[in-house]
Amino acid sequence: MQWIRYLRQGFIEVADTRYDLTHMRSSAFELAVAATVRYPALALRIEVEFTSHCVSFGPKAGEALDFDALGHDRRILDHRAVARAFCFDRYRWSLSLPTLVRTLDGHFCNFTGQGNWLVIRAVDDEGWEVDYEIYFRLRRQDKNALRMVIESAYVRAPGTPDPGVPHDRKGRIRFQVMAAKVFRGEPLRDPSHHRR
Repeated sequence: MQWIRYLRQGFIEVADTRYDLTHMRSSAFELAVAATVRYPALALRIEVEFTSHCVSFGPKAGEALDFDALGHDRRILDHRAVARAFCFDRYRWSLSLPTLVRTLDGHFCNFTGQGNWLVIRAVDDEGWEVDYEIYFRLRRQDKNALRMVIESAYVRAPGTPDPGVPHDRKGRIRFQVMAAKVFRGEPLRDPSHHRR
């Protein structure tokens, strides 16, 4: 079934267990950006959308997922109609995702070099610290709103770097600054590319 249909339904049922998806429905939050010497204060509305990648995994490059082995009830078609598998671990972490997104105002976001942004959160779960990576795009929506699409969110397994992930994590920008720049149509430049 398509992701949008699962969202409308509000759940996915896997092996006779129902997993609530209402936390993955579109939501919004208000962002207050303080005035600066050059610009007045802003009161922005951030419209948030979550993709299926927040609760599912895809096939490895050149491979296909085996739903006979995984279970056909785990099959989710993403926004490009690519078959992905419901992921129990990503789902568990996704339960905190809407709250994390609403508290981004004081945090830094990393440049990925892929036109999207990465927030790395240290999450203490069962006594272990992990990197919960949240990838998103931010665009101007209308007069006072921005649209934020959470493209993916997952805990990166140790020793599995991915292209585009800033290993030194020096190129970063405060979320409020990013939102203000996107709203005003200003370019976002990775400061780590300008260091000598």
